[in-house]
Amino acid sequence: MNDGVAGDDQPQASGLSLRTGLVLLVMAALLPMLGFAGWTVFRMAETQSAAIERSGRDLARTLAVAVDRELMAMETALQVLTTSPHLEKGDLAAFHRQATEVLQHKGSRREGVHIVLSNAQGQQLINTRRPFGEPLPRAAVTGLIRRTADSGQTQISEIFMGAVAQRPLVAVALPITRNGPSERVLTMSIPTEMFIEVLRQQGLPEGWIAALWDRQGVVITRTASHDTFTGTPISADVFRRTASTSFGSFDIVARDGTPLFNAFARSELSGWTVSVGVPQALIAEPLRRSVILVLCGGGVLLLLSLAMALAVGRRIADPVAALAGSALALGRDGPQAALTMTAPAPIREVNAVAGALNRAARRLRDSEARQRLVMEVVGLGVWRFDARSRRFHGSDRTAALLGVPVLDGASVESWIRNVAADHRNAIRAALFRDAPSKGELEAEFPVGSPDGQVRWLAMRGSCLTDPDGTTRAVGILEDVTERRRAHEMQLGELVDRHASDRRLFAAIIESSTDLIVAVDQECRYILFNGAYQREVEALYGHRPAIGQRLLEMMQHLPTAQVTAESLWSRALGGERFTIVEELGDPTLQRKRYELAFGTILDSSGRRIGAYHVARDVEERERTGQALREIEETLHQARKMEAIGQLTGGIAHDFNNLLQAIGTSLYLLRAAATGGEGGGGASHPQALDMAEKAVERGATLTQHLLAFSRRQRLEPKTVDVGALVTGMGGLLERTLGGTTRIVTETDPSLWPARVDPNQLEMAILNLAINARDAMTAGGTLTIRTGNCPDDMEGRPLDLAAGDCVSIAVADNGSGMSEETAARAFEPFFTTKGVGHGTGLGLSMVHGLAAQSGGTVVLTTRLGAGTTVTLYLPRAEPEEEAGPDAEAPPADQAPPRPATILLVEDEALVRMATATVLEQSGFRIMEASSGPDALDVFARDPEVDLVLTDYAMPGMTGLELVRELRARRPGLPVLMVTGYAEIQRASALDGLPILQKPYQANELVARIRAALPAAPPA
Repeated sequence: MNDGVAGDDQPQASGLSLRTGLVLLVMAALLPMLGFAGWTVFRMAETQSAAIERSGRDLARTLAVAVDRELMAMETALQVLTTSPHLEKGDLAAFHRQATEVLQHKGSRREGVHIVLSNAQGQQLINTRRPFGEPLPRAAVTGLIRRTADSGQTQISEIFMGAVAQRPLVAVALPITRNGPSERVLTMSIPTEMFIEVLRQQGLPEGWIAALWDRQGVVITRTASHDTFTGTPISADVFRRTASTSFGSFDIVARDGTPLFNAFARSELSGWTVSVGVPQALIAEPLRRSVILVLCGGGVLLLLSLAMALAVGRRIADPVAALAGSALALGRDGPQAALTMTAPAPIREVNAVAGALNRAARRLRDSEARQRLVMEVVGLGVWRFDARSRRFHGSDRTAALLGVPVLDGASVESWIRNVAADHRNAIRAALFRDAPSKGELEAEFPVGSPDGQVRWLAMRGSCLTDPDGTTRAVGILEDVTERRRAHEMQLGELVDRHASDRRLFAAIIESSTDLIVAVDQECRYILFNGAYQREVEALYGHRPAIGQRLLEMMQHLPTAQVTAESLWSRALGGERFTIVEELGDPTLQRKRYELAFGTILDSSGRRIGAYHVARDVEERERTGQALREIEETLHQARKMEAIGQLTGGIAHDFNNLLQAIGTSLYLLRAAATGGEGGGGASHPQALDMAEKAVERGATLTQHLLAFSRRQRLEPKTVDVGALVTGMGGLLERTLGGTTRIVTETDPSLWPARVDPNQLEMAILNLAINARDAMTAGGTLTIRTGNCPDDMEGRPLDLAAGDCVSIAVADNGSGMSEETAARAFEPFFTTKGVGHGTGLGLSMVHGLAAQSGGTVVLTTRLGAGTTVTLYLPRAEPEEEAGPDAEAPPADQAPPRPATILLVEDEALVRMATATVLEQSGFRIMEASSGPDALDVFARDPEVDLVLTDYAMPGMTGLELVRELRARRPGLPVLMVTGYAEIQRASALDGLPILQKPYQANELVARIRAALPAAPPA
């Protein structure tokens, strides 16, 4: 026989069958023993379970009584304090000392127990945890305090987190009653750890677990793993089972997977529940000892069974044991395991399995070598965990990473002893899961080393299930220290950058002069800058504080409070808007602010508050007013400059006219007296020269009034196309044969609202300027068109509404930018001396502006000039009426009418009276308004009043109103050299005659104004 280990060689096919030998062995040795042991164990299990259930119930009731006794002792201590004279006197400092002394008394001393005095709203007044006088927050159990104050009875809280202690507590609250409703509540706060000793003092057996939870099912304390379970809710199943009855018992599996027998009882005083849990392993221990006794007692039976099976089992026991040892060694130690079966067995199945084990071990050694090489290269450790045996197996790298020696097959706790204590539960939870066959597992944890350094490891793996239902987990272990350190550095940089940004943002807000404030949903201050704090204190006399309600500052101003509440409600409701409001207490000061409201949202988009930015608009309004005043001053300065230029031009032209009139009068006088110079000119020539001088003076005056926009216009509905076409002959005679005239008229041209005579004069002036710009001749184009209100390219200074455009264009020399900028200035001309007055374009500009339009000049040096006149469109219902022609003075005989002539200028009055008397009228003269009233009073038989407008003391319009008050319907004709009379007299419907006028025109207007009468 081969002395080597049975390996790849096939064993001989002789010997007893393994299956036959095992069946005979089991049937001969185990069946009688198992039958008897099973019956015995079942009977003992029933007895043991009944005893444990009774003991658990009794202990649960005992613990509930102990908890009630402890709470009653605390209630008694509080009742003693409620009778303190210091409370009666309101001396809270003395009461604080007394309460502290009570807690330090031997009979009442408890570690961590403190007494709190609060008002009925939950605001702490004293707290023995803090020195007296230190600011205290609101109590964490305000509901308990209010319930105690309202009911007037002792109340016991659920577990809560202390507002000052910042640890889990329970509290006993006792109302303080003084001849009326309870206004204060005395509370004793008790740390949950204190009840651990209360539970343990009742003789809790070793290994048993007692727990205490409140009425809401939240754990108050637990004798095992107190920190882990305190403050956590019990499972819904446990709460349901314990809520329906005051005591009982049931089986349960703890959170760590430990099966427990659980008995409970409820405290009558507090309503809390006390639970006693007994691990099933402790219950099974007596049962196990009983089974051993049963087996010893049945040893005789077992020996008889073994004696019957020795004959058969001897042939198969040793080979099977050796084969089992080899398999176990291979599973435990891996490919390096030493196989215990060193010789071929007499059973062929055993030899076949031994060969397969040898081949499997060789393949495993090869695979493990390759795997070890890969893991060493990447620095990973390999591990596996057997859920059934709860054993952990790891490679050398795994042990090195965990800082432990190689403990292959040891418990998990041995492997993770260097892991930080607060991270071990995460590893346990990953491995000891309820359903390890489902999902992946992953955990990161720090590991300490003897040199004080800490490494971070990442454990990753998968849960697998073998065909026989056995579960296990396999995975890798990786050192992630550097990666985590890099991540933490990036996170730190982000945090520092975020903090820096927030500091910068806060500095910007604080330095802003705008008033910035934010409130929460209850309109309490959560943020404001210094400018807001100072301004609010100045406006309302109150300094705002964080946490204060904003509306409290306006309690003495109901109207302002309602307005503020309305505005903030809109902002808190999600509306963003800007409004100008006047704020402040009228008894202090009030200012106007522009308020921009907005809503504050959290990261989930939920509204958590609102803000506004307020800006003082009074300073902006004052600045705007000052700017307008400066602009008005500049405008006045420009007007004065223009007036200075205008005055020189007027003086020059009127001196020429007066010279011509004076020379004509000299010639007339010389001819009448026969003196020197009288024979050079006849009477008609001298008269013609004087009349032409007067006409030129009147034309000059009309140009000046047009420039100043004060000429008396008679706007009518004018067919601009027909007017331009009708001027064709006049333009050809005026411009001469060197200028070609082109007229482009839109057939659908709208009518315009303008004075036709002034429009003709404007077009004629523009045509003459165009001719003078074309020294060698050229083309003059007059183009008309419609300009709708929505047309693109309209002039910016053109008023809204439809317009008609008239463009006069030439292809002459054009203008430079400097010349074009001054083209509309009065008396500015580029023509030579004696050629033009410089008022043509000024008159066109004045006509357009006074008619409600504008004029635009487009020119470029060497490319010609275009002047476009924009006039408002006439309304459809307006109709053009024919100009009333003044009847010639010699067409009707003089009427025997009496005229009251009122003129403050004596020369004008004398000349006018002479003309009218020669025309056959009877004249009564007056030099002023009061004088005319006296004349009218003496001789009221007046057929017509001819009066000047501008007179000292009483204007002509005031005189007419007074005369018509005495005699309604009195005919009147008013003469004036001003334009204001047009607007003033329009209210009275007076006919106006503009100075200077011709004598025959005056006579014709008087005759037209007189009522019809028989001829003289």
